[in-house]
Amino acid sequence: MSQGNSGNAGVKVKLQMADQGALSYLARRGVSPQWRGFVRALMGIAQAHLPGEARQTFLRALGEGMAREMTLPPCDSLSALEAAMNAALAEAEWGYVEVSLDEAQAAMVLRHAAAPLVSLPEDPAGAWIIPVLEGLYQAWLDAQPGAVEGVPVRQAAHEGALVVLRYAQAA
Repeated sequence: MSQGNSGNAGVKVKLQMADQGALSYLARRGVSPQWRGFVRALMGIAQAHLPGEARQTFLRALGEGMAREMTLPPCDSLSALEAAMNAALAEAEWGYVEVSLDEAQAAMVLRHAAAPLVSLPEDPAGAWIIPVLEGLYQAWLDAQPGAVEGVPVRQAAHEGALVVLRYAQAA
């Protein structure tokens, strides 16, 4: 994702998604204190009452529900899709995404940074957010013109406040 530098309109600045300290700070800062206790309680109840796969399904469904609340317009290019996703994410203060193609693996790669981070005693890294992001991006991509049914969005990597997702047919 590039942002223009207002001091020099012709210069593009590449956001460094590898700066984990800054990303983690932004992720924690993006969660309003009034919601931290609620999220911790919600996740504690989900942990206590839903076995692993059921919890993952529940969290993906939450992400899909968010996508229905934050609909994207039809996009005719990868850059338009990235811009629409980032506009919706910015409005919700849910970080930002870089979208690219991995032609060798026939996949779309989504690098999401600075999603709201609420750590839990059993999940200090806040990895519970990953299936929520999977559901969010799944619903957004499924709603785009020409989307192929059944292509999953799944986690490829997770490091601090950076989550890498892949949208590709299963190998």
